[in-house]
Amino acid sequence: MSRSRSQVEDSILAELRKAAKELHTEELAARVHLTRHTVSKYLQVMNAKGTVRLRRLGNAKLWQESTTDVVVRPLQIEDLSQMIDIEKVLQRQWREEMPNRSERALKSELKVFQKTMEHHLQHTDPQLRLGAELEGTLVGYIIGEIRLWEFGVGVEVGWINVLAVDPNHQQRGIGRQLGEAILDNMKDKGVQRIRTLPDSYSGEMIAFFRSLGFQIIPMLPMEKRLDASGKD
Repeated sequence: MSRSRSQVEDSILAELRKAAKELHTEELAARVHLTRHTVSKYLQVMNAKGTVRLRRLGNAKLWQESTTDVVVRPLQIEDLSQMIDIEKVLQRQWREEMPNRSERALKSELKVFQKTMEHHLQHTDPQLRLGAELEGTLVGYIIGEIRLWEFGVGVEVGWINVLAVDPNHQQRGIGRQLGEAILDNMKDKGVQRIRTLPDSYSGEMIAFFRSLGFQIIPMLPMEKRLDASGKD
């Protein structure tokens, strides 16, 4: 009798719990009586959901149940160094896409980023600056602002200055968790509109925030690309 997708996933989790250690894809396949290829596909989906965790050892893939939840909390000034670490990783990723950017330009941008974020961490509403923490390490952050005007009529409008997630953790839906959390806080303050600027990533950005129930006004810049974690 064939098993449903949820039954297969449950059996994989049961074997990982029973082993209480990391298992190779091949060993998991043997335990759940499926081919290596089939189990590998299931594990990729489960990894994207955050129910299992992957570690590579050479060419081998080792799997373990993911028991750690992402914690969304207000950012503090002490988080700045970890935010900069994430920014550096993202810079390396963008440099592959834009090889003409010089090292000097990247360092200059990093200094500007540091000063800007330091200002936000000291002066913005804590509800509008949120971090995603995993096992005590900051893996993503989002910073928003509210302006109490809209076309001179006093309607509250918000915008997102930064949404960034460490590429090593973009399969956990961290971008969406942060987006939902900060926009819920904005809604509590009466914000119904989010500003952004049309650019090379505006399509996915606008679609993302619209999916959270906001009207989008394409005017002010989004400094960061919406990564894969925001689209699930």
